[in-house]
Amino acid sequence: MISKVWLRAALLLLFPAALSAQPLAVSVEQMRRHIEVLASDAFEGREPGTEGENKTLRYIAGQFQEIGLEPAAGDGDWYQPVPLVERTPFGHLALWASKGAPVEFDRKDIVFLGTEARETTNDAPVWFVGQALPEQLAGVNLDGAVALILYDAPEGAPGYSKRAEALTKAGAAAVIAIMGDDIPWPAVTGSYKRGQTKLGTDSRAPITGAMALGAGERLVRTGGGDVASARAIAFRPVPLDLTASLDVSTQVRPYTSHNVIGRLSGSGETGESVLYLGHWDHLGICRPESAKDRICNGAVDNASGIAMLIEIARAVADGPRPVRDLLFMGTTAEEMGLLGAEYFGAHPTVPLETLVAAINIDTVAIAGAGEPVAIVGRGTTPLDPLVDATARALGRAVDTDTEANAFVQRQDGWVLTRAGVPTVMVGGSFANMKILEDFLRGPYHKPGDDLDRPLVLEGAAEDTELLIALGRKLADPEEYQPRR
Repeated sequence: MISKVWLRAALLLLFPAALSAQPLAVSVEQMRRHIEVLASDAFEGREPGTEGENKTLRYIAGQFQEIGLEPAAGDGDWYQPVPLVERTPFGHLALWASKGAPVEFDRKDIVFLGTEARETTNDAPVWFVGQALPEQLAGVNLDGAVALILYDAPEGAPGYSKRAEALTKAGAAAVIAIMGDDIPWPAVTGSYKRGQTKLGTDSRAPITGAMALGAGERLVRTGGGDVASARAIAFRPVPLDLTASLDVSTQVRPYTSHNVIGRLSGSGETGESVLYLGHWDHLGICRPESAKDRICNGAVDNASGIAMLIEIARAVADGPRPVRDLLFMGTTAEEMGLLGAEYFGAHPTVPLETLVAAINIDTVAIAGAGEPVAIVGRGTTPLDPLVDATARALGRAVDTDTEANAFVQRQDGWVLTRAGVPTVMVGGSFANMKILEDFLRGPYHKPGDDLDRPLVLEGAAEDTELLIALGRKLADPEEYQPRR
């Protein structure tokens, strides 16, 4: 029997404009069934390191196996272990001194985390490193020092975590961020008190922390520095006339989560792959026992993306085998800072240079059918012309502005783009900013993103068709060759 996918591929070559009138190979109901499982209360919000993770992984791997994918996480396994560490403040003592005299400082204006359960410094020199841009750190030796860094940096500069990592490499014993005034201080302290999860492989100073802007300005000024001067690109880190004695206690909980990865082997032997990915995790039980609804189910974010991932795999496997391999990955700990994608980028299960392109799938069940196709990451990769041509061949309008790029660094695909793998998010969910912003201001990251809320899947089913066609083109060496 000729499969629907094969027939649509043939029609794409002969009558591209007619495809918009063809019945969809992936139905709304197929996607809904997956979401109803993954976003059910039984999965408890799919938090990494919980029974909700175990149920989620078994479900995704079971679907991959049923489709006919092969395990692709290494050693014949579906699951790539991702080491995580949760750290929660337990207590601290911070003493600052200038010329041997104590400096008054309100302990409420600073929060700390230690790498281990107890970390200390004694009369450590204090440096003000400003924005700690790479060009400003050249030749700076911070061995055993406490580094005060501005959390904010100019557009286009490395993110805070990368700049803090550079300070660690320079020898800092503690890295403390002076926060900007755009993030309320109670939000910062609340984030620390809830605990922070990082990769177990992260390079980090023994002590990290954050300091309120006003307190940081006063402390730097006391030591002879000036926060305002650090905004200049020519700023050089300066030693302050300050020392710090820190005693930081932290609750440290290491655990292992997992990416789940399957492969559809291609018909050729190119040694190359196209990767589809989407994060399976959400926020778990996110409200106290007294709350009426305690679970952040994550129906749209991102059970809908995993539903699309599974159905793309099913549709492609049902048709003619693409030339290049296709990889399908559900990532963990996206909600904790793209950690599963970060780990895959540092420990890929195939060489990164063999990944010719990737498509990330996230928050897809919010737009109806007929929305134009937008790209999150337009202009950041060479994929735009192929995406636009594929969309138009399917009868879809194309949104060519870059509004959706506001979200480019907030999704797993950014990790791969940074690592040299051209990666985009594509679909109608990102064309209408009002629809997306209404979701973000409404049920996003709340218990309301659940199955009681009507799921809008018509656009998601339409976008699934687009991503199937796009993946097939990317997997065809005659259609697409990556720039090396």
